[in-house]
This record gives sequence, structure tokens and C-alpha cells, in this order.
Amino acid sequence: MLCGMALLGCSSQALDASDEPTAMGGTGGGAGRASTPVTLVEVYTPKTKTAFSATALAFNPTVEGELWVVLRQFPSGKPCTMAVDTGCSALRGVMGVVSDATSDAPTGVIKEDGNSWHFMRRPTAIAWGDEQLFSTCGEALTDNYEDDATPYAGPVLWSSDPSIFGVEPRPEQNGTHLDMLHETPLCMGLAHESANAFWAFNGLAGSLDRVDFHSPHQIGGEDHSDGEVHRYIQGQLARTAEVPGHVAYDAARSLVYVADTGHGRVLSVDPSTAVAGDDIAYYEKLQASGVMDGARVQELVHPGLLQTPSGLALVGDVLYVTDNATSLIYAFDTSGKLENTFDTALPPGSLAGITVGPDAKLYVANLISGAAHRVEVALP
Repeated sequence: MLCGMALLGCSSQALDASDEPTAMGGTGGGAGRASTPVTLVEVYTPKTKTAFSATALAFNPTVEGELWVVLRQFPSGKPCTMAVDTGCSALRGVMGVVSDATSDAPTGVIKEDGNSWHFMRRPTAIAWGDEQLFSTCGEALTDNYEDDATPYAGPVLWSSDPSIFGVEPRPEQNGTHLDMLHETPLCMGLAHESANAFWAFNGLAGSLDRVDFHSPHQIGGEDHSDGEVHRYIQGQLARTAEVPGHVAYDAARSLVYVADTGHGRVLSVDPSTAVAGDDIAYYEKLQASGVMDGARVQELVHPGLLQTPSGLALVGDVLYVTDNATSLIYAFDTSGKLENTFDTALPPGSLAGITVGPDAKLYVANLISGAAHRVEVALP
């Protein structure tokens, strides 16, 4: 069953998403492996009965100092099937929306879509688009019951307008999303290119998928027919389960960078050299789709230095990379030369997404605690 509008009846009970304003707290940096010690300031941690993991984060460019933190529950290990859905509650993701995140007194609330069971399932990534629009995707093979073998999942387009996102949908609306394309399952990372086009790490195909929503449909609608999905470097990426592999787009060079977690490296991909190849499987009417062969691939960071690269943030000519295995942050130039290494002193397995704030400081997501931290190092 491919749940469309009928999915309004597919979600399980709502989780307790009450949240308290978060006080600031610090953690000390530590030295090691010839790295620069840094101090972290805890900007946000969800105050809920449910434990959350923070996978990614991004600043809202339309609201000064507003940071969005992608939160997902830990796997329940229980079945999520039509007959027995005891584990389905662990699939729904939420957003921590932090006001004044760059200040000494940030406050946070949790917002959840009315059909997050489908549209924000096990989210790994967020990428801001134009104005109020942003996209997310998640680490799911299907966005329906998990005894459905159809790989029916992919990026979603949203509005950050507070009168839309997180508001109870009307009866005729399927959540509050603005668009969705279902051909990128086990999505591990996401980056904005232009307009409503995004690059996504397809963990099932081991590829970079260029997803273009084109014009959004009405709130909670389901007409995706103007969408496009094109698949690049198929089979060349490897997902590491439970660790996001983020993506960054270099508009100045028209390159896509991807944290290839399973191979312990960072790739630079030039999609301009690709030509149309075979068809791809698709599960809705699309304007165009297919495999794109021949994209130029360069190992920007070779295996060996990084163990499990996860977060990526491009700032000018510097690419910041988090290593989930070591909780170190690396800074490379766009040729792959190592410029610096920062030691967060967090436990191994902590670091995931990374972004730069309007205060020219780095912010990181904590997979273990669900926190968002500010790195107290001013960037050049």
C-alpha cells in the first residue's frame, strides 16, 4: 500500500513534544592528535520524555538567529507493520526551533508536522532553499508500513512559515508539506542547489540524486507530477547506518561534496560532465527522471584520515567536516588540503551535521544527546 491521502490514518499516537526554554551550558574542549581544542556551548537540548538524536541543523535565513535542529527518535527495535505497529512511534521526526541561537539566552520549542510518520520519518538532513522554503529527508526504505518492500521514500519540501509548519492540518490536508518525491530511500544527506532543486545522498542506490520539486503544490497536497529525479555516481557511495552522510553544494564551482561515510572519504562531484543513461524506478508521475552517467568524481579527502565523515559545511573556500567516529572537526580547502583540526572533546559517535551561523561560528548536531552546540571559534 502506497499511503497518499489515506496516510492520515496511518500514523500512531502523538508523542509528548512539550519543550522548555533551554539554559546555556558549556563543555570544555580538549587537545589530542595535534588538534586545536575548542569550547562548546550548548545552545539547545530537547526537554521531552522521549529521547532524541540530533542529526542536522540549519539557520532560517528569514528570521534572525533562528536555528532549526532536526531531531529523530532512536530505533525501537519493534515491528512497524500494518498488523503490529508497536515500533512505529520511533519513526516520526520533529524539529527543534531555537530562537536567538547566537545569543547568551536562546529558547527552543518543538514543532511536529501533522503527518510526520510519513513526511518526516527518521530525518537525517535539512537544507534551506529560497526564502521560507526548506527540504528534509530521512533514513527510511519506505515511508509506509515496513512490511511493504517498495522503496518509497525521499526528500520533502516545507514552508517555515509559523502559520503552516507544525500547525494542525485541515481534514483535507495530508500534513503541512508542500511537495515530496519518493525515489530517494535511505536518504543520508541533502544540499540546496537553486530554486527548488536539491542534491540528496541516496543510501539504497549509493548515489547522489538531484531532486527538483519545481512548483510546490498546495499545503498538504499530493500532485508531484512536475518533479524530476536524476541519479548520479550510482553505486559509488556507501551508507553507514544511523550516521548521516551530509552533502554540500559549491555554487561558485558547480560542485557537489558528499561525506561518503561507508568508505571513510569525502568526494567532490562535477555533475556537468554527466550524460543521460538508463531509466530509474519511480513510483509517481514525474516530469523527467533517469540515471546520469559520467560525472567527474574526485576523492577530495582520501580514506585513512577520516574514519566516519558525517557533517559538511562549506564556508567560502573552506570545507568543514565532522568525523562521527572521533568527534573531531576538520577544515579542508577546496583542493582537499588539511588546514586545521578541532577537538570537541565529545564522546565518540557524537558529531553529525554542522552549519555556520550568522555570527560566523560553527554549530554542530549531537547524535547522542540531541543537543545543538556552538563552537566558540570565530571563523576567518
